[in-house]
Amino acid sequence: MHTSYNRSSESSSSSSRSSSSQERPVRVHILQAKMDASAIAELYALIDNQRRIPKNSPFQLELCGKASDADIIVSNVRMRKRLERHLDWNIARQKAIVTPQWLRDSIQQQRIMPCGEYSALRELHDETAKNCPDCNLPSCDCTPSLATVGSTSRVSADDTMKLVTSPRIFSNYTARYACLRASPLVCPNQALAAELGVLYLHRDLEGKAVNALGYQRAISVLKAYPRVITLENFDTEVRHLPYIGEKIQSKVTYLQHTTSSHPEVEQIKEFIRFGVIEECQTIRASERFWSLKTLTSVHGIGATTARNLYSIGLRTLEDMERYYDVPVADDGTLKLEEEEVIYTPNGKRIPRQARLPDLSTKAALVLRNDLEASISREEVEEMHAVVMAELEELQPGCVSTIVGGYRRGKLQSNDVDIVFSHSDLRSGGNQVKGLCRKLVQRLYDRGLVTHVTHLSGFHARDAMRTSHWDSLEKALTIFILPSDGTQKRSHRRLDLIFAAPEAYWTGVVGWTGSKMFERDLRLWAKVEKGMKFDSSGITRRHDSKKFFPKSELEVFEFLGLEWIDPTLRNADI
Repeated sequence: MHTSYNRSSESSSSSSRSSSSQERPVRVHILQAKMDASAIAELYALIDNQRRIPKNSPFQLELCGKASDADIIVSNVRMRKRLERHLDWNIARQKAIVTPQWLRDSIQQQRIMPCGEYSALRELHDETAKNCPDCNLPSCDCTPSLATVGSTSRVSADDTMKLVTSPRIFSNYTARYACLRASPLVCPNQALAAELGVLYLHRDLEGKAVNALGYQRAISVLKAYPRVITLENFDTEVRHLPYIGEKIQSKVTYLQHTTSSHPEVEQIKEFIRFGVIEECQTIRASERFWSLKTLTSVHGIGATTARNLYSIGLRTLEDMERYYDVPVADDGTLKLEEEEVIYTPNGKRIPRQARLPDLSTKAALVLRNDLEASISREEVEEMHAVVMAELEELQPGCVSTIVGGYRRGKLQSNDVDIVFSHSDLRSGGNQVKGLCRKLVQRLYDRGLVTHVTHLSGFHARDAMRTSHWDSLEKALTIFILPSDGTQKRSHRRLDLIFAAPEAYWTGVVGWTGSKMFERDLRLWAKVEKGMKFDSSGITRRHDSKKFFPKSELEVFEFLGLEWIDPTLRNADI
């Protein structure tokens, strides 16, 4: 007999229906937020192995694709605010939300452990204890398989964050395309990936693009490998992974296992000899490497410009300040220059509101400390709220999604990316056309945008396009939140992307994944599916037919891909 149940609050009515109800396994949903790939794979494997127990066993668990249909939700999230990003609070109060240890202990004991003792959130302890399965309930509708999760044609942004990534994706770490692999924010081999990241950066700064790409691909593969690399699995698995060539293999030198107080956690003391790659030590000791890295830290200075500056003797930010003649205030701090007055050929002054200031190298040097500082998730959300309030005044009915590193689960972001559109699928295209420039001007007039590094509007499509207008407008800006009187506000990089309604979801997908994930997504579409994919749409190459996905999930389905959660699209260091 399968383990079946009801919630204790319903025990008074269970007896009247248990005789006619169909008993069923306890349905478990894995909330993947704040879990790395190895932890998710472990939990899936526990449930999958449990399914092999004879059907007449009194203890049965079943993986459930939708949180709303599950009996128990396994989560590493400990705070309500974070949980609400992935799960509606009203649903959360109706479920038993437990830590992963509940699943491990229940499997070990072959019985449903008391949920209250494993409550993931303190403020949901009572609800978790009350909703813990214990008796018979009639079977409810649950997603039949992970492959059919979210198969509806329209899925909201919140819904897509609740879709479950198939266990097959976690086992697909040998795939050549990053868009087929699960790449968590922090992987089991993060230290090794970070070392290879130094080699990638060195090649990139020196203009060795092909070599740099090789290291990027190797890092991308390692980010998806679900186990700690050891001497034992290196020969059997790791050396056969794609893009791990002899040159990269030679960088990996292992030590023997060392005594550890936690052998089950720490299988090997170091991945690489003395914790570093020897070449990385040489690179880190190089004055040229640090100078080029320092020079490129200034917004707008790329590797080529940095090498040119280095060749004429610039080494430090102070050298750059002198070279670009950055003004200094009376107190010794750098200051932004007064806005330059610009006149027409006829001698008439151009009004301030008619133009938007570019971010010059001088300004970037003055603002570098602000622009280098990381941005908390709370500040990202505050920026989003301020921008949306201004946009609502300008054009009601718009929708938006924060994308980029924030959506991939980063606690601290380098910049903020937001994709916008209009909710009206029929007339929304006309509503958003030109709206990007209008919003930037409005934000500038209110002192929220101080500089613009790029501004593009809808433009004529290339030969691959069949309609007249491109479907994206972009503004790359420098943004500062209004002062609240209690803290100094910092300048932040804010990218605003406006998409026509039919291109909204391709825009969200195209701006969510990391660089290598998006690169391989485009390559997969081209090589494997004969499609052209970018953030403005999907085009079939042989006849230029356009496709308009109605959800983020549908973008994956159009390209013949299984769903991958945004937090698992971190295919770069």
